[in-house]
Amino acid sequence: MVRLQLRSRASDSSGGARRNRKQIDRRSPPGVLTTWLRQGLRSGICPLCRVAHKADREYIWHFFAEGLDQGESIDAVRQACGLCRPHIEMLCRIETDGMNSTLAISTMFADTLDGVVSDLESLTPPDEFVRAPCPACANRDESLSANAQYLLDELATNPGLRERFEASPGLCFAHFELVWNLAQPNDERELIGRVQRNAATRLLSDLSEHVRKHDHRFRLEPKGPERDSWRRAVFMTAGWPPPAESAGEPEAHQ
Repeated sequence: MVRLQLRSRASDSSGGARRNRKQIDRRSPPGVLTTWLRQGLRSGICPLCRVAHKADREYIWHFFAEGLDQGESIDAVRQACGLCRPHIEMLCRIETDGMNSTLAISTMFADTLDGVVSDLESLTPPDEFVRAPCPACANRDESLSANAQYLLDELATNPGLRERFEASPGLCFAHFELVWNLAQPNDERELIGRVQRNAATRLLSDLSEHVRKHDHRFRLEPKGPERDSWRRAVFMTAGWPPPAESAGEPEAHQ
């Protein structure tokens, strides 16, 4: 059986006490800052996946509405040599699918490549070619880091949200890693680890039942909640997908 490589902090060679992180004083953040987290928990998905979806949509729609005419936004795209594939596809769907036009995106690419061509002309063999991160990805990562802290704040100060989190399907593993690494040892990590372990154990039980019912001896048994366990396994391991709405339409407020 393959095991995860779990790294523990060893005590120093003199047998002294472990170095503990500075204790964080958790306080409940303003409700407006945790809207996306609460939406995710209400929807039964990883709350930070919800944050990622909302951050992506808001960035792309703001970029389409205003950023295409702002030099600072175009400079960020130029330094990244364009947006990453998922984010440029979102932008394309807004204009080509939603607006039935290609003018704005063509202008954006022309402005971007104008700067890139200039950089390529000055590039010499000894130089390194380094791109900046996709600005939409950077915006999403910033939102995720902030909201991971908000989630820990809420779990420490909001019993109702904590109860909902404990009954949730957990976090996708990418966001579990983020929250775990930000959480304080002992109490916070005990809670995060217990919720994730319970969610993964329930999912494993459903997957096992789903596999069992594919055996010819049991396939006539009625299907239960295990029937979509394979899909939930995709979500937990790879992240929950964004809402099904077209990127050509702003997402309905919840």
